[in-house]
Amino acid sequence: MLQVMTPFLTAKLAGQFVAVDAVGLLMSTLQIVLLPVLGGAFLNQYFQGLVKFVSPVMPTIAVVTVAVLCGNAIAQNASAILMSGRQVVLAAALLHASGFFFGYILSRILGLDVSSSRTISIEVSMQNSVLGVVLATQHFGNPLTAVPCAVSSVCHSVFGSVLAGIWRRSPPVKVQD
Repeated sequence: MLQVMTPFLTAKLAGQFVAVDAVGLLMSTLQIVLLPVLGGAFLNQYFQGLVKFVSPVMPTIAVVTVAVLCGNAIAQNASAILMSGRQVVLAAALLHASGFFFGYILSRILGLDVSSSRTISIEVSMQNSVLGVVLATQHFGNPLTAVPCAVSSVCHSVFGSVLAGIWRRSPPVKVQD
């Protein structure tokens, strides 16, 4: 649902400052998000041997793809990032830190177990910044529009990895019924 609403919310909220093609954003979002999911489900259903063969290398391919997309956006705008990078990095860091924190705390307040709360914390904070990089690059003329998403992707990747490493070292206590 978020993938469908994001283009229209972008048009509504940012459309007063820049021209936003909500339908174009929606189509790109569906191509970037929905088609790979449907393709993966199809392959998993009908070509399980192929899926088992390529599955071990897919996380590496995903990491390299994210690094290339974000690295490209950062490299193209290095001087602008150096001039105002502190604000962008601080904003992205605070966004993701608050996502991790509130995702965990609110889940615990709602009575979820520690393991589920940790999962929700990571899911809340690790939103798809790479989707933002691709959409900004494709649909906005100024290459600087991709920079906050690229910096955000780096921040949530670093923070998420550190937090997952910490939580891996302290597994949640199993409660016996």
